[in-house]
Amino acid sequence: MTGHIEWFYEIDMSTKRKISFADGRAVMAEGIGKIAIRREDGRKIIISEVLYVPQMKSILLSLGQLLEKGYSVNMKDNHMEVIDNNRNTILKVLVSKNRTFKVGVSALENKCLTAQVDDEVWKWHKRFGHMNFASLNLLQRKNMVLGLPPISEPKKVCGRCCEGKQPRKSYKSSIPTRASLNLEVIHSDVCGPFEIKSHGGNLYFVSFIDDLTKKMWIYFLQRKSEAFGVFKEFKMLVEKQCGNPIKTLRTDGGGEYTSLEFEKFCKDEGIVHDVIAPYTPQHNGTAERRNIILLNMVRCMLREKHLPNEFWVEAMCTTTYILNRCPTKRLETITPEEAWSGFKPSVKHVRIFGSLCYKHVPEHNRRKLDSRSQAMVLVGYHSTGAYKLFDPIQRRVVISNDVVVDETKEWDWTDAVEKEVVETVVVQLDSDQNQDTAEQGGSIQVVGDVEQMMCH
Repeated sequence: MTGHIEWFYEIDMSTKRKISFADGRAVMAEGIGKIAIRREDGRKIIISEVLYVPQMKSILLSLGQLLEKGYSVNMKDNHMEVIDNNRNTILKVLVSKNRTFKVGVSALENKCLTAQVDDEVWKWHKRFGHMNFASLNLLQRKNMVLGLPPISEPKKVCGRCCEGKQPRKSYKSSIPTRASLNLEVIHSDVCGPFEIKSHGGNLYFVSFIDDLTKKMWIYFLQRKSEAFGVFKEFKMLVEKQCGNPIKTLRTDGGGEYTSLEFEKFCKDEGIVHDVIAPYTPQHNGTAERRNIILLNMVRCMLREKHLPNEFWVEAMCTTTYILNRCPTKRLETITPEEAWSGFKPSVKHVRIFGSLCYKHVPEHNRRKLDSRSQAMVLVGYHSTGAYKLFDPIQRRVVISNDVVVDETKEWDWTDAVEKEVVETVVVQLDSDQNQDTAEQGGSIQVVGDVEQMMCH
């Protein structure tokens, strides 16, 4: 077994196996395959049925498996010798100081597999809105979501991340208060105006973050003055979901949160409105940091598939969906979505935002010689597990389960034609994701000509 995935020239990642050690520790093997190595004397060796264990720092050879495969193992005069069926010596090593046999080997260059592995890693990096590789690795290693394969950080630099993510000096929050119940403390911040209106005419967004679970909700506004009405809508939604009342609302000193009407509402509802001092975002660090991450990911996602900036709301909804399924420093082994709902989320259906896709056209909506599919653009995920698609011709958003997603292809927004196809990924949603749709069988529900007003 080995933890070096780049050593494999052939691997089956569908094989999972639990490995137990003598000291009681246990690790998971994430795949099985063949590796090609070169000994110190230059000879090449092919080893089959090698387990891929990400935690392993070196390669371990099992003497029992060597014997099962017909090899002879001789130990004499502090030497171990492995002989094949043709009486050829393939290994001969001295015992080390800790009474183990260390074989000096190096991996042969396996460019084909490395390219395939890197391609898959980059694909998940893009699917998660250019999430950093350390977080993706943590997400998979701690089994925080379903459907995510092992992630190793590639050597190349992501150009989209360099373009879209602006580094900023970090700071520590000076507010030590932590919640012990859902909705005990809610962080909120209004961001905007954006330079470009969204399809629905929105210029602002307001974020709400539960301090305990780090679950996030985003609402979109045309004017800052709409924040009060949005908060009342948010309050009604989340209090019915978890059964707890909002106790503290932490915001900045913006006018949208300091009106007499807003203060009276908080007083009547028994909500402590904690207003931070002006120009001290570190006091509301949770909301401030989340907004920075949101905007960084939105920039990367829009640039990845060259979508017009008018899609910033769709990109932000998708980013919110992803971040609620990503690790946070506060939560050790679960995602915000699981902390809030109690269910481990699946990411099997997640695809690169802005990818070209083909939506099945139902038989009753087409004539005999009409095309059976229609080209659209993937712009997000519906709460039922279906995809939200943008129709560039009709300029409307629809929801569909019957979708073929091509992650290597994008819509040409200048010429209104799609670019050349390289490969196609067929997506089959799980039955449990489909069961709550308005109509079964992948039918289409028209959302409207503009984006939704809230996402989580």
